[in-house]
Amino acid sequence: MHKISIATLAVLTACMPLLAAAASLPTPPTDGAIPAPLLSMPAGTTDCFQYYSFGSVQANIHADNASAVSGAPVSFSGSLTNNNSYPIVDGSLYVKVLRERGSEKDVNGPDVVDQYFVRQGIALPAHGSMPIAFTWDIPSYEKSGSYSVATFFTTAKKFNLLGLSFTDDVVGNTASFSVSGELQNDVSFDKTSVTVAGRPYHFAAFAPSVDTSAAVPVSAIVQNTTDKPTVVTVDWDLYYWDAQLLQNRVAHSEVPVRVAAGGTAPVVYTATDTQYPVYLLVGTLHWGNTQSIINVRFVRSGIDRTRINFPGVTAYPLRAGHEATLFSCLHNAGQSASVPDGKLVLSLTDQMGNIIHEYTYAGDVTGAMMGVADKFTPKMDYGTFNISAKLYRGGQLVDQTQISYDCKAIDPSLCSPQEAAGTPSALGSLLSSFGLAGVFAVVGVLILLACLFFVFRPKRHPPSLPPTASPGI
Repeated sequence: MHKISIATLAVLTACMPLLAAAASLPTPPTDGAIPAPLLSMPAGTTDCFQYYSFGSVQANIHADNASAVSGAPVSFSGSLTNNNSYPIVDGSLYVKVLRERGSEKDVNGPDVVDQYFVRQGIALPAHGSMPIAFTWDIPSYEKSGSYSVATFFTTAKKFNLLGLSFTDDVVGNTASFSVSGELQNDVSFDKTSVTVAGRPYHFAAFAPSVDTSAAVPVSAIVQNTTDKPTVVTVDWDLYYWDAQLLQNRVAHSEVPVRVAAGGTAPVVYTATDTQYPVYLLVGTLHWGNTQSIINVRFVRSGIDRTRINFPGVTAYPLRAGHEATLFSCLHNAGQSASVPDGKLVLSLTDQMGNIIHEYTYAGDVTGAMMGVADKFTPKMDYGTFNISAKLYRGGQLVDQTQISYDCKAIDPSLCSPQEAAGTPSALGSLLSSFGLAGVFAVVGVLILLACLFFVFRPKRHPPSLPPTASPGI
């Protein structure tokens, strides 16, 4: 047994203090379909629109030239403004180029001649703005008329903050211009001729409901107002929900259509997929270098699928000791008023993947948009972090998204020195993983091990000298 000397006791006594220290705007339609009946809020939920505001990003743009000629570009400029008290990240500005079909408004709206992303990966600080500029190259075959660019703004290409990209009538800010060209005729879809399952389709109305499992024919008339016969190509793209994400695409096909001079020709697409409640069929007709586009949305009755809508935090950056709220909206994309056995897991993590805060909601998910929220107080400052949202139904993952907040993209002045350098500190990682008390505990154990090593380390003895040689040997 080791004997503890007075010197050893002195070392342990010196270590003891360190060991002790270680001890709004109007609510938009949620899916463009027939609204589900309103129910009382399930327990543990809240009003989604306390946190999520439709129309809270504005795209204030104008055409730099009010009149342009076919075959030349037309330029647009202005600004994007975030009216929220928190930053917007992973934003996208999407536009549709519209041509008026007449002076009177009707249930089908203007013709769509192009639609595309202007810019992606947009970060806007709270109550911040940024300039935006882009051009549209007017096709040389584009006919004369009154045009406009309608704007839409989404985050994660899933959550609508300005306009509903799957509609032609719920749009954001617009910029008008006119096109003067040599052509007065073209080959295009007749928007008034579209039918879904044999019934007339209206583009500025709720999406029609169709049978759960029946094949759904969508028909349209292609009209040729030129004096020459032609063959055009129609691309059909069938999506779940909307066309913002390529991963939403269910099917794709291309068909040639022959149209006589001054004549018409029918074209039909039959949707056979039955796994989703809401579909968007995008038909794109190509003639010369022009496009004619129809966006046809329909709902399969009797099919429910829950969906996440806009997770986020109410404060940015996160400050140690200052309360914030982690929230998300969610709803049933089908027509049932409520879907049981839902679970939404919200995780807030730092750059190293350590949990800052986590919250789980379990219960019914209503057809009307609902929200969940949970308050928390971070232990340290964060300008860079991630929000993960995973939605389950009956234990099966049905929707997920991740939102990344990067202070360098949002506002570099809000970054800590470590975040600005892109190297989070080891102490920050420990604090995030274990909390302040946990870090002290780890440090205390290390100090104790160091002290014990000092006490019980093997004693070093001087080396043995060889015996002195005898004289005469």
